[in-house]
Amino acid sequence: MWLLERLVPEAAANNLSLAFQVEGKLDTAALQASLDVIVQRHEVLRTVYFTSGAELMKAVVPGADFAVPIEEFDEFTPDTADIELSLRPYVTRRFAFDGRPLVRAGLFHHPDGQVVCLAFHHLVYDIISGTTLLQELVAAYDRLAEGAAVPAELLAPVATFHEPEPTAQSLAYWREQLEDFDPEALDLACGAADGADPTLKGDQVGYQLSDQARAAVARLQREARAPEAVVLLAAYYVLLAAHGAGPDITVGSPVSVRPKEAPGTVGHHTNVLPLRVAVDPAEGFRQLVRRARDTYFSALGHADVPVDSISDLVPRAGSSWRNRLCRHLFNYFPQLGLTSELAVSGRRARPLVVENGYSKFDLEFFLASSETGIRIIARYGTDKLDRADVQALLARYDALLVSCAADADLPIGELVVWSEQDRAVIAAANDTARRFERTDVPAAVHAHVLAHPQAVALEQGERTVNYRELWHAAVTTRDTLRQAGIGAGDVVAIAAARTPELTATVLGVWLAGAAYLPVDPEHPAQRVAYLLTDSGAKVVLTDRELPLPADRAMLRLPLTRVGLPVSARTDPGPAPVIDPAAPAYLIYTSGSSGRPKGALLPHRAISNIAADYTVRLRLTSRDATLWMTTFAFDMANLEHYVPLYSGGRIVIAPDEARVDGRVLLDLLIRHQPGVVQATPTTWRLVLDQVKGELAGRRVVIGAEPLPIPLAEQLLATGCELHHAYGPTETTTWCTWGILGGELGERPHIGKPIWNTQVMVVAPDGRELPVGVRGELWIAGSGVSLGYHQRAELNEARFGEHPVHGRYYRSGDLGRWRADGNLEVFGRSDRQVKLRGNRIELGEVEAAVLGHPQVKAAAALVLGDRSADGRLVVFVESTAGPDIADGLWEHARTELPNSAIPQDFIVVDALPTNANEKVDYLALEALALAGQGPEAAAGAEQDPDDELTRTVIALYRELLGRDDVSAQTNFFTHGGHSLLGAQLLQKLEERTQVAVKLAELFSAPTPAQLAAHLRAAG
Repeated sequence: MWLLERLVPEAAANNLSLAFQVEGKLDTAALQASLDVIVQRHEVLRTVYFTSGAELMKAVVPGADFAVPIEEFDEFTPDTADIELSLRPYVTRRFAFDGRPLVRAGLFHHPDGQVVCLAFHHLVYDIISGTTLLQELVAAYDRLAEGAAVPAELLAPVATFHEPEPTAQSLAYWREQLEDFDPEALDLACGAADGADPTLKGDQVGYQLSDQARAAVARLQREARAPEAVVLLAAYYVLLAAHGAGPDITVGSPVSVRPKEAPGTVGHHTNVLPLRVAVDPAEGFRQLVRRARDTYFSALGHADVPVDSISDLVPRAGSSWRNRLCRHLFNYFPQLGLTSELAVSGRRARPLVVENGYSKFDLEFFLASSETGIRIIARYGTDKLDRADVQALLARYDALLVSCAADADLPIGELVVWSEQDRAVIAAANDTARRFERTDVPAAVHAHVLAHPQAVALEQGERTVNYRELWHAAVTTRDTLRQAGIGAGDVVAIAAARTPELTATVLGVWLAGAAYLPVDPEHPAQRVAYLLTDSGAKVVLTDRELPLPADRAMLRLPLTRVGLPVSARTDPGPAPVIDPAAPAYLIYTSGSSGRPKGALLPHRAISNIAADYTVRLRLTSRDATLWMTTFAFDMANLEHYVPLYSGGRIVIAPDEARVDGRVLLDLLIRHQPGVVQATPTTWRLVLDQVKGELAGRRVVIGAEPLPIPLAEQLLATGCELHHAYGPTETTTWCTWGILGGELGERPHIGKPIWNTQVMVVAPDGRELPVGVRGELWIAGSGVSLGYHQRAELNEARFGEHPVHGRYYRSGDLGRWRADGNLEVFGRSDRQVKLRGNRIELGEVEAAVLGHPQVKAAAALVLGDRSADGRLVVFVESTAGPDIADGLWEHARTELPNSAIPQDFIVVDALPTNANEKVDYLALEALALAGQGPEAAAGAEQDPDDELTRTVIALYRELLGRDDVSAQTNFFTHGGHSLLGAQLLQKLEERTQVAVKLAELFSAPTPAQLAAHLRAAG
């Protein structure tokens, strides 16, 4: 019995009521006598329960020993005008399983009359019982109040009805119906995720179907030859499917299983039939109605099987309390007698519907049809949905019925299940078409050279470069490239530190008609070689010795020096003409196939963000923007190109500013940049030192999840906080919003920028309305031209929309909010953002699998990805558990620093799930169970060398673990590049020796690092 397993987490969810309000006053003694008649008559009302361990025992109390005294409440004045709501605490008071009645009665003295309220546990009552009990109670009271005898038929005892055992045929029917059913398919893509400890609290929303919807239902009845209830039920299936359920869906339908010869039997005799229907997007609504009709009437023929006895036919989904068979209920009934007025001893009375404030289902539609229309009471679990979600569902249900009637044979998959409000909100957010005067960044820079050539374009420390000097170096670079045979369609690699020379080089590449490839010279040599080879770059412009691929000819050229004497009379030449559709740069990101992929971005994309961000950030030629982001990270586009477009200054920050708040503070004070951009990870590291200098500045944050506490801390500084989102394939930030006030559960990411449209899309390609989660598809000027030499990926990730044009499938999950802003929830695939870096776990696995002693590998991230998440790889190896350091050395030659795993865990075999795929949840549990700072048994003694002991102490402090020895690898014991930067900062404070991060990767143990410090000192 389901009750023995667990009734519900909150007992009040089992309580039901019968209540009515009477004009004037009732005879209390007659009312008590009437109630006594009812409980004496119906044996089920005298049924009580006892708990005995895990067992629940029941007994029937003889009439002479059973009483339900009426509790009187004087001066009952509700806190609100809603009497039903004020009665809820009385109804939901807990019943105890200790032999006391599961019925109670209250008489409330109200200024406008009296209120009678009976509360029942559902074990002895259901809503259908209410009609019988109300009629009998009123009939008994009418006679007793006038001093007459109770009608003889009300004195006849009614034995408890015991439902017969289900037939073998019915059990076989339900086994067949529920075979292979997956209850996980019932979850909706709107509302909240399932919680581990639900309250089961509920609420309800009333809704009257529009005249158009009601007429549509009548038309569909005729066309599908089905009852009104079945038409409405079929539309409910479509509504659920359009919000993420299914396509294989069960809907619970309550039916009475009372004997036909005694339809007024009292007690809990309602069964919930799990009506399983597949919503086929290729078929029309007419066909769905017919299948729903057949399913419903077939299930009615087998309603003798209690739902509790068949729940084990399907696997449990999610929480242990969750109903296995259905999460959504549909209950259709003609107007019940309980909802119409009645007379009690000649006094007018009206029934009251007192909800218990709980719901065992995510969503319940109760539809009452009458001559005045079709009324819906939508009851819902507040753990799952909120009022706005349900109001939106009801409006879409109304619109859906109208749409279905317009063409009953239109494939269901082509129905747009949107309300007019959905259309208005999303259309307004995507109304982003804008034109801008300056067509591109080179043309803008040329105009600044003509207008104010002496204006400072870049600052780096004490060094300044004006626009004339910058342009002259760019033209020189252009000429050098042309002499080398570089022109339109070519790719030029740039591997250099952030300096004015790098900026001039980019402009020079563009003036030559080529696209640039940003290369981080700190990346492993093998990765750099791969990018140079895969891109087809003919030339690499660099500020250092850089090994070139041995298998192809490539020219290496130095960067043009910026700041050489330039005559004021030097003609900057005509304004450059840049093809907006031509490639501007080729940038590589992690690839799910195991190798990086290069996205080619056009000039129109750069021009669009430069123009939009200039207006959005209110930038003028008087403003300075801090350039703190690595050149090979597309976030740098804002810091690099927007100031050039607006005619302002770029302040180039040293790399240390990303991890050392003191360095950043000095930059803010000395150069006074008005715009500062960084990832949440960087802000966490530096905020304490710089928070006093952020007031009034425009702070831009993005690239990874923004924790609410961090957002609140930033807002508290008095800054103007801009939260942005965008994949590399859509040119930096493609949505943008300003945060402030209440942040809610997650900060929104704003609305689409200029000339950009966003779609939230279901797995089957349908665009989704407000509040429904789906994949973000991004269209507009910023969309990449495609992946370089990756035709199969281009087909999978890019498409052509009939309205919005070319779009990119981001793989990120998001939804529209009612205010037109977007929220993002994370990835739908195995790509992660860790410390601001985009990492494909498949690429990490592929790199580790390249080690000759690794048979299998599985990568995952543990902990908070916006904070100190750890990248961990489980491996099956032929070399045993001592391979970890060797795997780290192997990985760092294949992967960028941000993607190098911090832990390698050797297992005998990777766990698999029922589909014979790697069970990543099991691996996560294994990793969490095995992690911790406990000291290893038999750990080595600290060395006598004081410097090595100092390094060991810092390792222990930053890694939060005691099992650190002189031979502990920083990066395989939980360290990562940002922690490494903090380590080197602390070491410099104590030893006055500066060490680069790349040198830490070469000397990752305390012994090696101490030796390096001695040599450098």
